[in-house]
Amino acid sequence: MVFDRKYSDEVRRLAVERVVQRRREEPENRSIVREVAEEFEVGPQSLRKWLTRYDDGSYDYDSADGHGDGWEPRTPPAGRQQHRPSQRELLARIEELERRNAVLEEDNRSLTRVVSLLADQLRVATTSGVRTPDPTVTQVPRA
Repeated sequence: MVFDRKYSDEVRRLAVERVVQRRREEPENRSIVREVAEEFEVGPQSLRKWLTRYDDGSYDYDSADGHGDGWEPRTPPAGRQQHRPSQRELLARIEELERRNAVLEEDNRSLTRVVSLLADQLRVATTSGVRTPDPTVTQVPRA
């Protein structure tokens, strides 16, 4: 026996779109999912699951003609600002940032050494105006 879906793809799509729209309009409202679930007469947990799949781009809503309606995996629906990266993409990004961080830390250590050397030279140059007598050099009297 084939599993019959409890909710149509159209109901799922409309409910998810309604939640996304209301989240933009009412960012401080924490009960949007529950309210939209009641409005569409769907289970709140089902709606949360659809939203999670929508957010990570893994949900494909099929249209009546079987070609989908643009919500293919990794293809953000119309009006959506950006897709949420997958865990693999995040891990790759972390590796890249760690490599860049290591290079920057080494550059920082090098610059710190250079600044220290320059500070030492500046200190010698500014204190060289105050001469201390060198006992090995004979002083020539000024006339």
